Amino acid sequence: MKDNDEQRGLSALEALYELARADIPATLKALADWLDTPEPQLRDLLIRLDAQGLVDAHRTRLTMKGLVLALSKAGTRKQAKRAA
Repeated sequence: MKDNDEQRGLSALEALYELARADIPATLKALADWLDTPEPQLRDLLIRLDAQGLVDAHRTRLTMKGLVLALSKAGTRKQAKRAA
């Protein structure tokens, strides 16, 4: 993925994680609303993430590999906030 696509992908992984934590069903619409991204664009992103083994695009769920990346990003963000 390109840098911008990579950032969007990481944001999608983190959003899927946060939706699960909030006990909100991870539908394409819920994820699109959370990320303020059009559904068709998000669908394409999920397909690319699925090809990398990070999500199950059909179920709109993180794989274990995707969960690790989402948690890593969330942890990095918390550390940065503490340091600021």
